[in-house]
Amino acid sequence: MRALPLAACQVISALLASGETPPEKPASPSVAIFMDFDSQPGVASVQVMEKEVNALLKPSGVTLNWRLAGENDGTEAFSGLVVLKFKGRCRVEGWSQPGNDFGTLGETDTLGSTQVAQGRVLPFSEVECDQIRKALAYMHPGSNQLERQNALGLALGRVVAHELYHILTRTTSHATAGLAKASQSLRDLVALRGIGFQDADSQAIRDSFH
Repeated sequence: MRALPLAACQVISALLASGETPPEKPASPSVAIFMDFDSQPGVASVQVMEKEVNALLKPSGVTLNWRLAGENDGTEAFSGLVVLKFKGRCRVEGWSQPGNDFGTLGETDTLGSTQVAQGRVLPFSEVECDQIRKALAYMHPGSNQLERQNALGLALGRVVAHELYHILTRTTSHATAGLAKASQSLRDLVALRGIGFQDADSQAIRDSFH
């Protein structure tokens, strides 16, 4: 297991030490998502990502509150917190039309990972933007920047939702189908008709707050 980056430790520590008497948790599960980017992300893609994750988690009854890591002031009450570290370039602006980078037959790439220590799932995930961006090679030739922004946002959202499943259910196990299974194809990540969680997986997320 790798050590948590300093920025993530600072966010978690500040949230846990926000006061001697923490405010009461909201009636319905509300999770704070603190995002930390290696470089300036594409605004449009991030907005699509947040919308996609919100939709994928909606059946579980969990409300997500999106923040940048630097926006933590320790005054808000949440049922849980997650730190997402986005590595690489999370944008398509200024990037030419992708080539046919479909990878090698049978090759797998790590698109996201969640920290585990002594069998315990930690609320910290890393998202590999440069690897996820390879999914844009499956878009139709001549796709414009707006379409690529939307596709990258969808792909990021599906990877983030998968990692949130591990964190919120506190499990390293995977489902046999749906978004909680161990791997997804790059083509499915950018498909307009996306993958979702199975009912049992949404229920597992809901049950984790009781």
